[in-house]
Amino acid sequence: MTVNELIQKSEDYLKDSNNANYLADIKILIAFFMKTSLAKLYAIQNDKINFKIDDYWQQLMAYRNGKPIQHITNLQNFYGYDFYVDYNVLIPRYETEELVDNINIIIDEILLNNGDKPLTLIDIGTGSGAIAISLGLENPSLTIYASDISTEALKVAKRNIKQLNCKNVKLLEGDMLEPFIKNKIKADLLVCNPPYIPKNQNISNRVKNYEPHVALFSDIDGLYFYREIFQNWQKVVKKNGILCFEHGYDQKKDLEKLVKEYFPNQKYYFQKDINKKWRILFINIL
Repeated sequence: MTVNELIQKSEDYLKDSNNANYLADIKILIAFFMKTSLAKLYAIQNDKINFKIDDYWQQLMAYRNGKPIQHITNLQNFYGYDFYVDYNVLIPRYETEELVDNINIIIDEILLNNGDKPLTLIDIGTGSGAIAISLGLENPSLTIYASDISTEALKVAKRNIKQLNCKNVKLLEGDMLEPFIKNKIKADLLVCNPPYIPKNQNISNRVKNYEPHVALFSDIDGLYFYREIFQNWQKVVKKNGILCFEHGYDQKKDLEKLVKEYFPNQKYYFQKDINKKWRILFINIL
């Protein structure tokens, strides 16, 4: 059987599935089994497959039943870098790349206005390390501390640090701000993509059944972690620092009320993502 024939058979098998991304994911899965890149797969579509077809169909069936493609390949590309992912971490989303992109712009502006000022950044709830490591690789002069409450998640982040040869990210274990306070770390930038899904909200089984709930769900309104940071940021962020957050697309109104409550004299702004949904919050500490 050729690669192209297997693509066609796989598409026929999944065409009535509930996954809107199945056309792209089939090619990702076949490239994984062929031990080649997605780009090179298109050049070898007439080649014979070089793997056990039964193993492939077993994984395709698991995919049809809800298993994320990233948990089959243990791979997710984020900001141009390939990250190892598994059941212990949230799969990095493309919307979060926009958060990283905007933080890179902020860092460039700070360095432009302040010369070679050494900058420190903290990433709360790092998971796979995608945000911290991407920022570290893009900004080698940055000192980054990334934390997580999950020992298993930190093992994944450590693996990605080694795999991507990132030299400027240090990992800390602990809840929320505790490891930074304990180590007397004060940063110029605080970054957090916290669990923000309200605990009673329905989400797809593909997410609920395969990704860690500690990285997904918050309290009844999804704003618990924002409140915690808003109340205690002074302990970990320097004067003139910047707080950077991702949030749910429908949380802007409630989150803005909290910002006005805790930061009545600070500048802040919300930003939409590529889908024109509110997604990012920045607070400038004056």
